[in-house]
Amino acid sequence: MAIDIQWLKRVIERRRKEAGETGTRLHPPAMVNEVLDFLRVRELKRGVIVDMTIGTGGHALAILQANPKVEVIGIDRDVSSLEVAAERLADYADRVTLIYGDMRDAKRLLQQVGVERVDGCLIDPGPSLWQLDSKRGFSFLDDAPLDMRMDQSSQVTAQTLLQTLSAQELERLFVQVGERRSDARRIAQAIVKERNESGGIPTAKALAELVARVKGVRGGRLHPATKVFLALRMAVNEEIDSLRGGIEEGAKVLKRGGRLVVLTYQSLEDKTVKETFARLARLQDENETRPLLRILTKDPIRPSFQERQQNPRARSCKLRAAERVR
Repeated sequence: MAIDIQWLKRVIERRRKEAGETGTRLHPPAMVNEVLDFLRVRELKRGVIVDMTIGTGGHALAILQANPKVEVIGIDRDVSSLEVAAERLADYADRVTLIYGDMRDAKRLLQQVGVERVDGCLIDPGPSLWQLDSKRGFSFLDDAPLDMRMDQSSQVTAQTLLQTLSAQELERLFVQVGERRSDARRIAQAIVKERNESGGIPTAKALAELVARVKGVRGGRLHPATKVFLALRMAVNEEIDSLRGGIEEGAKVLKRGGRLVVLTYQSLEDKTVKETFARLARLQDENETRPLLRILTKDPIRPSFQERQQNPRARSCKLRAAERVR
């Protein structure tokens, strides 16, 4: 579904005036110069870039500012994030199309707005600072229900998983994102015990406190519940499947010579990008006689030292890029 950006801006302004809101916390996008360079935004005489996870519009804004001849199509499954992006990009409304949907459906969504092929695709997964502030249970400090859905139309929440998965299934989930197996087992058992004794864990803050008690961790840069929250969020939003599907869809809609850039922030995401790129860059089966992509980054590109100092959220970021060859 394509969204009228000017209409959204008027709606947002009215809501804020009525509610007396003071503003939205937005984080600086990661590796902007590298993204612009790999997508060759400044070199395009005219073109279309698809931000397949536009979020609050940070990278899209940089693309629009870098080249007045480039249009941006932004896709996101969080309609509230699209509202924020609409406000942020309102000055470029004549070159922006926003679409509510999942990047795994990118080809179909683009066809709905009359676009078959594009010059570049960008994927930047994971939650934004704005979403962390949205009281959906993403933050350890949220005294709010464990929701964690990016798409509010989805039926499964983090609370659903905590109430229905067995201790063994929860343990497997936590180990998948790098939690130590012994800690994962104890956390999973504590969660099951809590739901059996008191009916469940009511809030994100309560879950964070439970994990901290189980692990007995004090100090350190990361909160002891970081990997547990990551595992639940990724499961609720099917993030690995979505990332893999998004890359495949992005490759399909690129023109020959078009570029696909993917940013990741943790090892499971990066592994998924590496493996999916590799599969699309080699012979696949008897029906595919030639590779679809050429990998441009043998090893992932990391943020500069200066960016890591100025933007702590970018410290773990990795960039991989590929080009369509047929």
